[in-house]
Amino acid sequence: MRKIKWGLLSLTAAFTLLTACSNKEEAFFESANGEKIDHIHGTGYIGEPAEPILATHNGLLKYEDGKWLKTTKNNNDYMGFQAVKNGFFSSGHPEEGSDLKNPLGLVKSTDEGKTIKKLAFYGETDFHYLGASYNTGTVYAINVEPNSKLDVGLFYSKSEGKKWTQSKLKGLNSNSIGGLAVHPSKDNIIAINTKEGIYYSDDYGDNFNFISTKEMVPSLTFTGDSILYSSIENNKVILHEKNIANKEDKKIPLPALESENFIQYIAINHEDPKEMVVITPMNDIYLTKNGGEKWSHIAKKGKTE
Repeated sequence: MRKIKWGLLSLTAAFTLLTACSNKEEAFFESANGEKIDHIHGTGYIGEPAEPILATHNGLLKYEDGKWLKTTKNNNDYMGFQAVKNGFFSSGHPEEGSDLKNPLGLVKSTDEGKTIKKLAFYGETDFHYLGASYNTGTVYAINVEPNSKLDVGLFYSKSEGKKWTQSKLKGLNSNSIGGLAVHPSKDNIIAINTKEGIYYSDDYGDNFNFISTKEMVPSLTFTGDSILYSSIENNKVILHEKNIANKEDKKIPLPALESENFIQYIAINHEDPKEMVVITPMNDIYLTKNGGEKWSHIAKKGKTE
């Protein structure tokens, strides 16, 4: 009996140890507190509940329950990162030592980056400018060099890269495109930020109307039927919310930011639009959960806590 009892105890202990080892091996996010964040290429809200994710030169970081976490594998150089309801689209380059082809083309993940699905132009194109409709999943891409299927220009796909349609870009008279944003549920509506202001289209980018702003627009996104955009006015960084229908433009309160440390990226939590994250070129990251009434400085010059 003692031998049997001893054997059962050993099996139980071994199972516990194997389970612990397995869980450790399978952990995809680990603590990143105290580390330096840099080379940020995009941001968005992903998961249930939705949490802010950063796409960087060295993988993804997540801010969850007041703590920073980083990925332990698939630490790819994500470019053109776009969060959608069931995951994210991206492009970029594989991490060092990866067996993935370079560049990634258009890829998608539905599990926060644990697995990557290759959609289009794998090993062929790196898209630095992507846009995606949060609810519909329609993807827009600015292609700067011809590839096997696309010429130079703006294209969109409703089939995750299987079929593409080229936008006509009538009325877009700027050579300084900074980025693009797509309406979260009306995928025919897009906006492009430029040095001159904002170009707005409601027909998949075939025709654009110009929305004049006081200064250049470094970043923008959609919040419902309004455009949330940043600007630099009189050496101050300003965050605007412009309603497209009634043209009302209101300012969102911001922390004090100097003009050289402007807002480079904006992300809205589409499940709770009062929550948003803004990121500056100096890697200052701020989060608000009440529409800008109060901001938390969750990374100071890229330093996590």
